[in-house]
Amino acid sequence: MTKLRVADFYYGAVLSMLFNQGIMKPALIEGNDDRQVYDFTTNPGNEYRLFMKYRVEKQDKKSPDYSSWSFNITKDHQELKNYIEKGYNVVLALVCRPKDLAKSELVLLNKEQILQIINTGKMTFTVKWKKHGRYYRIPRIGENSSDLTVKYNSFEELFKTRTSLNN
Repeated sequence: MTKLRVADFYYGAVLSMLFNQGIMKPALIEGNDDRQVYDFTTNPGNEYRLFMKYRVEKQDKKSPDYSSWSFNITKDHQELKNYIEKGYNVVLALVCRPKDLAKSELVLLNKEQILQIINTGKMTFTVKWKKHGRYYRIPRIGENSSDLTVKYNSFEELFKTRTSLNN
């Protein structure tokens, strides 16, 4: 019997979502419990390198309307930077799981946003989200004015899917 890892559920959810959109043909480059890396091409012919990580929300939340997830890129930052420097269209998919698995969030970062995080020199970063918010926030230096904002639903825009191309 094949045993499923916890990571399989998170990474599988992202792949399932991408497959269901009918836009990709993936190839696994490397994977382990902490991350997975895929190359894929979308139907309009755009190529991407998808780098996935997941985290479970801290249970000691200050407010029920506020969520945050901490990600560590200590082992990954140089690899991500190398992919970008080699010309790959890198997307960092962050699966953010709250206490209720069915309310999990998917934060997608493009290569410019990834470089902004890497260039802070910090090897960990936090994704924050306020209930009903339109953006995720990633603090970079500690002041709200320097936060990186990531659009709440950037899937179509980021992957340039058929749906977004027809609008």
